[in-house]
Amino acid sequence: MQIAWLKTAGLALLVFILLRLFFFELFMVNNRDMEGSYLKGDVLLVKKNPSNLHRGQILLLNYPLPDSNQVAPLFIQRLVGLPGDSLLLSDKTLFVNGEEQTAPEFQKHNYFIKSRIAQLDSNFLEGYGLNDGGLVSTGFDYSYALTKTQKEALEKDSLIESIKLKKEKKNMFDATCFPGSIHCNWNADQYGKIYVPKKNDSILIDTTIISLYEEIISRYEQNTLTINQDSIFINGQYSTSYKVKQNYYFTLGDNRDNAVDSRHWGFLPESCIRGKVLYRIKRAKP
Repeated sequence: MQIAWLKTAGLALLVFILLRLFFFELFMVNNRDMEGSYLKGDVLLVKKNPSNLHRGQILLLNYPLPDSNQVAPLFIQRLVGLPGDSLLLSDKTLFVNGEEQTAPEFQKHNYFIKSRIAQLDSNFLEGYGLNDGGLVSTGFDYSYALTKTQKEALEKDSLIESIKLKKEKKNMFDATCFPGSIHCNWNADQYGKIYVPKKNDSILIDTTIISLYEEIISRYEQNTLTINQDSIFINGQYSTSYKVKQNYYFTLGDNRDNAVDSRHWGFLPESCIRGKVLYRIKRAKP
């Protein structure tokens, strides 16, 4: 009886190890990019090497590092742009191929909050789940990342005088946004229009738009890229176009105004996709 039990337990352990090795893995959320939907410390079940990706899925990614000898950190973000898509963020609203996208249920944005008292106590903050932000002046001014539900609840509270969405204006250039070029006068709230390259695309390039595709050509697809005045040379050849070798994607964090996502580091190479999140196994304490 004991021998049979040990054999069964051993077989179950072997199956678990094989599943973990080839098909699934566990991941503990390590940052606040997806806060609202997923908390730092949540444990997620991830399916490795996913196929048939679609918009809205949560992906486990290897951060695209410039040095292949470095260990790429893992993180999760929401897939919003597929190969061949065109994306635009206008006043924080996402459009894909010209169609407005429904925001995730727990998406957050930053708001300025003015209270009617000098300091909101810990019970008030905890009651509304306010943990991503804080006091921004010695007076009555706060800034917090809020979901739609949190915002609507706060607006009804007698201690709150006003809530205002924090938003960048159009044509306000932010050098921290990809590609960091004055030819793309974008910021995190007013971003694009940007095209997500797909495999075998032939992209026209010139010195005005090369900043969008420079990393694809030289870093991800390992070509030699040289710009000499108004001329572009790829592997020593004068070039006015480039044929893309792999698919690329675009991701955003649900904690939209505090995430470091594709708006900041650019296109996501297919080779950096580690898996897709299936479900949450364990929820972290808020």
